[in-house]
Amino acid sequence: MEGERLGVIALFAATILWAISNLAYDSFIKAGHAVIVILWVISIFRFSTVWFITDFKKIPHEWAKDSKELFFAILNGFFSIGTMFFALSALEHTNLANVMFLAYTAPAWVLVGSVLFLGEKPSIKKGIALIATIMGVMLISNPQDIFSVNLGVLFALAAGITYAGDIITSRELKDYSFHTVSTYSNGVQFVVFSIAILFFVNPPLEVFLAAPLLVFAVVGVMRGTASDLYYYSLERLEASTASVISLFELILTVLLAAIVLGQFPKELELMGYLLIIGSAAIILLRKSDIENFEQLIFMRRKH
Repeated sequence: MEGERLGVIALFAATILWAISNLAYDSFIKAGHAVIVILWVISIFRFSTVWFITDFKKIPHEWAKDSKELFFAILNGFFSIGTMFFALSALEHTNLANVMFLAYTAPAWVLVGSVLFLGEKPSIKKGIALIATIMGVMLISNPQDIFSVNLGVLFALAAGITYAGDIITSRELKDYSFHTVSTYSNGVQFVVFSIAILFFVNPPLEVFLAAPLLVFAVVGVMRGTASDLYYYSLERLEASTASVISLFELILTVLLAAIVLGQFPKELELMGYLLIIGSAAIILLRKSDIENFEQLIFMRRKH
């Protein structure tokens, strides 16, 4: 019981750090910084923070026990990369609140996968939740016609799919300490972004020095700390419980965006937010949906 309470506190702390840093990401995009540059520079400070926390607590670094678990650790890192890349790309086309709520359609994709691939029986409750999600997406995107495409909506929805994968792969690595999972995930991100920067930015060193390093460093430390708290909470909470608590990030981000950035949601967008958060709550309170989805990517829990 004490472990669950600490897990809840840690996750709430992580959501606060996420919400504040989300505003920073939006500001970076609006200032014209390239997505790959933001991700690369901040990944340096994120990874450094996670490594420092592990060393400060004198926790030994664990190696993956076999190739299968190394695969899951790397896969978790790639899911995290996808979530960040798609979310920041979405910010170039729509506002912060829209991106956040569309990314949190992840539970709906878990639901769809469990029905299509696992043969789980549809129900009226599931149908209502899925319809509510779709209606919420439509209200947020507010297409001018049936053929119009909003890149911000598409990127944010992609972030939602990879976010679901992030949660699930994190749970599969419960045999390791949360520090190890966090180190692996952030390490993969750092390596991938460092390689990508060589191909998309030239010369990388000048870009690094030209970036607002102090601000990036603060955000990177915040994200690294939140990452450590996040994995700590997943080690103590059920995936469904953690996902519901994580919804607090949405509420706080919208409030901060309105107060700090002056981004007040329109009436249709607000209706969409309520539909998505209601749908997520309905789905996530059904623990089986999260657990069953693990099988979609051939994950078998050993615990």
